[in-house]
Amino acid sequence: MSENKRIAHYIKEVCGQIKNKEVHPAITLELENHFAEKIEDYREAGYREDEATRIAIAEMGDPVDVGRHLHQAHKPRMEWGIVSIVGTLIAIGLVTLYSLHIAQDSKNLIERQLFGIVIGTVVLVAILFWDYSKLKLFSEALYFNTLIILLYTLLEGKPMNGIQYLDIGSFPIDFIGISPFLFTVALAGIFSKWKENNRYSIVKAFAYFLPPCLLLAFGEYEFAVLLYVGGFIALVIAAKPTKPVVLGFLAMVIACVGGMVYLFAKPYQLDRLIYYLNPYLDPDGNGYIIIQSLKAVESASLWGQGFGASLDTLPALESDFIFAYMVYIFGPIVGMAFFILGVVLMLRFLHAIKRVKDVYGSLLLSGMIVLFFTPFFWSIFMTVGLVPPISVNLPFVGFGTVHTVLQMALMGLVLNIYRRKDIQPLTKAS
Repeated sequence: MSENKRIAHYIKEVCGQIKNKEVHPAITLELENHFAEKIEDYREAGYREDEATRIAIAEMGDPVDVGRHLHQAHKPRMEWGIVSIVGTLIAIGLVTLYSLHIAQDSKNLIERQLFGIVIGTVVLVAILFWDYSKLKLFSEALYFNTLIILLYTLLEGKPMNGIQYLDIGSFPIDFIGISPFLFTVALAGIFSKWKENNRYSIVKAFAYFLPPCLLLAFGEYEFAVLLYVGGFIALVIAAKPTKPVVLGFLAMVIACVGGMVYLFAKPYQLDRLIYYLNPYLDPDGNGYIIIQSLKAVESASLWGQGFGASLDTLPALESDFIFAYMVYIFGPIVGMAFFILGVVLMLRFLHAIKRVKDVYGSLLLSGMIVLFFTPFFWSIFMTVGLVPPISVNLPFVGFGTVHTVLQMALMGLVLNIYRRKDIQPLTKAS
């Protein structure tokens, strides 16, 4: 058997122990480079090529043991902590909505939410076992196509509840609300390419930042603007450009957002900022919702008013103020436990980011943290008057088929990135 065939046979035995075939080419290249270096060293020391090959193989060790070790190092891993917390959040949401269903006799509430959970679970599983890194190839296309569809929605969309929906027949889509998620995924890929090529600059970053921000501001969906700006800033910081670039970009963003607030903000939007600080200045008008939310929380006994209790003083209990209703029926202890559960989930996200070596995956996770936890904590904080009331859906708890599917897709992407953190392509040996 020739030396090359002996090495190829050894590598084949090693790869035979590694179930994940995606890493076989990278491991093959790594081992071939390692053998080439070792054999060259021994030949320079005076050994013949066949002797150098034999010694190099012997030093490497038993191929079965080496393969089993590499299998453990590169096999996919699930973040079961995130899975269990998400499952708990979904269960809490269903119980809360079922209580609201009893109180309001709203038959479609649970059925539609269960439909969203089932579809979302299918989407989560599909994303979980897909190679997320392939998304990176379509980053620019996703960015510009999202921009075009957003513009079309603003110009030709169907108005519903003061927001333009993408009209595709009998099922209008809240594309404005979805667009920050799409932009974040696209920009994570764009930024990762810049970082790899050392071409990150403040001008290019701001050129990508401005068009979506302006369109979202025209759409008068302030929370979508907040999500987009927050996600973009998170990506900029996570990309770790030079400090002057970060500071310069943040200064430009603050100036841009301030200018848009001055030019485009409606009086009622500014009133939210003013009266949430002291809602009793206008208790029957702009401060009414905040006061009623506080009263609902205060009126709950230690363990709440009970399952199925009715609350008629707040609007949109199934979505915007579902946390207030949760506290009202289950009590502040359950509300505090729910908040702690969210904090633990966020810590699991941060832990996952530290474990991911892939630049693109790390950027995606950074953006996902903002996209998920901004509405999560905003929903809780606005219930107790810490932030202005706004139309926002509490993830996995608030009612909404599209939002539920979107949140499940987001979790599928997060779990996918963590699952593949140890199977990224190996670097070529130097």
